[in-house]
Amino acid sequence: MKHPVPGSVGEKGQAVLLVILGMSLFLIGALGLAIDGGQMYAHRQMAQTAADAAAEAGIMSVLAGTNATSAFPFATETPPAAFTCSTIDGRTPCVYARTNGFGASAADTVTVDYPSAVAGVPLSSDPVPAIRVTVRRVLNTGLIRFIGPSTTSLGAIGVAAIVNQNNRVPLLVTHPTLANALTNGSAQLKVCGGPPRSIEVNSNNAQAVSISKVVDLSHAGPNDPGDCSSGTGGDFAVFGGPTSAPASLNLGPVGRYDQPATPQRDPYANIPAPAVPALGTKSVISGVGCPVAQCTLYTPGLYSGLVVQNDTALFRPGLYYIVGSAGFSNQANGNMLMAMGYPPDPQTGSGMVVYNTGTGIFDIGANSNAHLVGSDNNSFYEGLLFFEDRNAVALTHNVGGGGTIVLTGALYITNWLSVMQNQPSQYQNLNLGGNAGILINGSIVVGTLSMAGTSFVTFNLAAGPSLITRRAALVR
Repeated sequence: MKHPVPGSVGEKGQAVLLVILGMSLFLIGALGLAIDGGQMYAHRQMAQTAADAAAEAGIMSVLAGTNATSAFPFATETPPAAFTCSTIDGRTPCVYARTNGFGASAADTVTVDYPSAVAGVPLSSDPVPAIRVTVRRVLNTGLIRFIGPSTTSLGAIGVAAIVNQNNRVPLLVTHPTLANALTNGSAQLKVCGGPPRSIEVNSNNAQAVSISKVVDLSHAGPNDPGDCSSGTGGDFAVFGGPTSAPASLNLGPVGRYDQPATPQRDPYANIPAPAVPALGTKSVISGVGCPVAQCTLYTPGLYSGLVVQNDTALFRPGLYYIVGSAGFSNQANGNMLMAMGYPPDPQTGSGMVVYNTGTGIFDIGANSNAHLVGSDNNSFYEGLLFFEDRNAVALTHNVGGGGTIVLTGALYITNWLSVMQNQPSQYQNLNLGGNAGILINGSIVVGTLSMAGTSFVTFNLAAGPSLITRRAALVR
């Protein structure tokens, strides 16, 4: 029997077969890497989209409070416990992960946890400030399994949070459920300057807003200095409805109608009710600072009602604490002014704050004038002018009439959110109206807002305080 001679044709043929086999394995591996790599890249992109969507939906549900009222609540305990979604889990992050293609099969794992801190992100003080969603999927490999593993695992992480940001306060209507929370049956409303979002209505009612007269936001927004000379438009936001913008709403070139919009938290919720001060005093003066023959000078302190009628009242800077049923009222031929030449107050600065409790109301109306200035923006009361007891019984307050009214500062006239949720009929309504026109240099935070009369009520939101507010954001 003859054996192949080294270097013969037979041996060369074997070498060629080995080369072909090696090249085939290389080509299979390269082709498998290309195909499986492309598949893994596509799934990884889908995983990131699913993780981001689930995290954003989860934190928005926490911000809006719907997580605690849904059929499948989550993040209601403090501190919240991490969990893994089942394939039919009805909790918000799980639903949104499935909607985006992850979590419906045993090959996927979707976990949710709640970090207390996120590096470089200014989280809010909410009990649940952040949500992290991790999605993973086990994939069967294709051609690459001939030279490698038969499965591979890929995943992505999305982190969303409630973050603090410095922002100006819009005209905010706080009642969470009421129909007609904002109405303007006859008066027109105009907003100059301020934040990009000019008006926000928190009510989830499908008829939360009823607008029949012009609401002019065409010069609202940060491009206007507050005099409606150059603004390009502001947003109108409502949680409930209507679903389309009312015909009488003028949003300007860049403004938009945002519905449904996540409700905004009470921006003044962290300001405590003031302690009861010592009795205030009043005295008759004339001369410097008094524009008529004689005026009544008021000093800060406790008052069992403060009513101005057929008189000119001057107010020194400080806190005016009103109790009883008379409230803080400017009646016929009343004239309310700031007293000039007095030192700033430690808590209100150069302005005043009127805290109203009891059963009285704020009533700046009739044939009267009022030019009042609230606390400084950087003071303890952060720009407030009117401050209603947040536990007060249901009341309707009035700003309007035949006189000239210029109020500088925030009108904070609302109950606690928890009060309105537990007892929807217990809320504060503010009725704005009159024939001479009203100018409010600042913002309004009120339970409900109704408007009457024939003139424009103008808001210079650019003069309002700048506060730390909350928003939901994807942060990782």
